[in-house]
Amino acid sequence: MSESVNNTSSETPPNALTMEALRLNLDEFEGPFEVLLYLIKEQEIDIFDIPIVQVTEQYLQFLDLLRVEQIDVAGDFLILAATLIQIKSRMILPMEVETEEEEEIEEEDPRMELVVKLLEYRKFRDLAVLLGDREQQQADMFGRRVKPVYEQGDDEDGEEILEVSLYDLTKSVRSMLRFLMGDMSHSIFLESASVDEKIAHIELLLEAEESVTWSDLDKECTNTLERVCCLLAILELCRMYRIRAHQHDAFGEIRLFARTDRPQETTPASEEHVALS
Repeated sequence: MSESVNNTSSETPPNALTMEALRLNLDEFEGPFEVLLYLIKEQEIDIFDIPIVQVTEQYLQFLDLLRVEQIDVAGDFLILAATLIQIKSRMILPMEVETEEEEEIEEEDPRMELVVKLLEYRKFRDLAVLLGDREQQQADMFGRRVKPVYEQGDDEDGEEILEVSLYDLTKSVRSMLRFLMGDMSHSIFLESASVDEKIAHIELLLEAEESVTWSDLDKECTNTLERVCCLLAILELCRMYRIRAHQHDAFGEIRLFARTDRPQETTPASEEHVALS
């Protein structure tokens, strides 16, 4: 962030901004820093490398414009003008060197203090714009200020709305807390059944009775797993020619009979039924 002394002294400010452009934006300038930021932004100047001679002359032209428009120039505008002239003079004047042997000391850029103030001003200005936008958005929102009144029949389901007191609410909260803090453990009993048990049970029934119906077997089952095992047992007995199933009508009762003509063969040892659980 440095500006050459020789280049600064011979620099001629370009007419990047006309007086007409400044006149059109007079209403937007709320202070001296706003004018300076406008000059920097419109000319696409690096804020860390401000051409101080050019910007100072343009700022002084702006003050002349205020006087032409018969606008009172506030003290802040004059203070910034004096600051710019002081920085300009410090940039133009050469550095004094006492001896050649003395080590060169890097002098602080005189524009640095002004740049810091500009950055701080721009930050708070942008925050103020943001807060103003939020205020405008909030002004367009209208909250409900009237307490709703419930009347009987407002409920779509037709249920009566009961009024409760603080005591009722406290009692409900305590009941819920006791439920949440209580013993939440419970026992789970696994349902177990096997196809082999059902096969033996069906054959035992057919030895005592001539026939047995599916409804009778279904009534003895206490859960879905047991019914599935019973059905598989019937299918397995039919496959092994141990029983026969009769059904006279569609969706009619299924009646099971023991087969008397089944082949006298033993079940292979490898043929086993796995219990379902």
